[in-house]
Amino acid sequence: MAVRLIDVARAANVSRSTASNVFTNPERVRPQLRAQVEAAAKALGYAGPDPKGRLLRAGKVNAVGVVVPGQWGVADTLRSPVFVQFLQGVAKACDKAGASIVLLPDAPGISGVASAVVDGFIFGRIGQMEQLQGARRRKLPFAVVDFNAGPEVNAVLIDAHAGAKAAVKHLLDLGHRRFGFISFIRGSGPTHLIAPGPGRDLSKVGLQIDQEKLRGAAEALEEAGLSLDSMPILNAQPWDDSAAGLILDEAPQVTAIFAFSAMQAIAVIREAKQREIRVPADLSVVGYNDIPAAAQCNPPLTTLDSQPVEKGRIAAEFVLAGERGRQQYLAPRFIVRQSTGPAPLSTLRRTLRV
Repeated sequence: MAVRLIDVARAANVSRSTASNVFTNPERVRPQLRAQVEAAAKALGYAGPDPKGRLLRAGKVNAVGVVVPGQWGVADTLRSPVFVQFLQGVAKACDKAGASIVLLPDAPGISGVASAVVDGFIFGRIGQMEQLQGARRRKLPFAVVDFNAGPEVNAVLIDAHAGAKAAVKHLLDLGHRRFGFISFIRGSGPTHLIAPGPGRDLSKVGLQIDQEKLRGAAEALEEAGLSLDSMPILNAQPWDDSAAGLILDEAPQVTAIFAFSAMQAIAVIREAKQREIRVPADLSVVGYNDIPAAAQCNPPLTTLDSQPVEKGRIAAEFVLAGERGRQQYLAPRFIVRQSTGPAPLSTLRRTLRV
């Protein structure tokens, strides 16, 4: 039979609360009495109270579960600098509250939300709507990031529509009229180009936030007398370096590329340099999210800062405080660096280089 705390208390001839304090709050117990309890515990082979039982009695485990995108998994998600920045924000709130972070996979056959020992959850994509029901059934607080799940759900949102519109307007003001876009793939699948053309279906391009970026871009183009339907759109995972080469191969006429991932934008700059395409003299490039590499690449990347650290911090604070129905919108910051410039007078020389 396992030795219990009450057995140690009886052997040391002290109360159960005194014995408990020896292990959990030793500064509250006189040194002589503490040594008495420790000797009794050692003689009985008792290592200390089970932390799981203590946490369950307290009703909290001091942990926040972050559910990662299922199509990527934990390992691939940690390759994303933006997700790492987001986790830094979650960590700020957790450090302040003395809580831990638990990364939970969201994949078929893995019921992380159903069984995770946490105080609440943070969800980061609209494809996790079904998982929200699991959090509701457990009656645990949760927050969503970058998508709207209804007025009763905690959410931290960025105005991606306004950010994308500002980015495209910046390029239009520089004289650009031939654009290419790189978006995310929704789910898994190979990188592929959606060719220009009227009436094409863009409803499945990227995640909800990418749809907002497309609407913002389309609005800016329309105000300039242009149409998004005439612009090529590439769907790719953010770490797929082949995407940069593909859009330059398939759309050599574009003078500006707006990538919905900073990683993809940096890959375009790198690929352009290998092809002797000058950025920004021949090609302007804009990214989304301000990761450390954005300021370090050559030339430094013009990009939108979607404030991932702040999003993570606020989402975690909502969960840790047990909030319900709180929503906070953040404004992206448009950072102009040296990867954008006036549109070239002609793309002939660039086309010949490719």
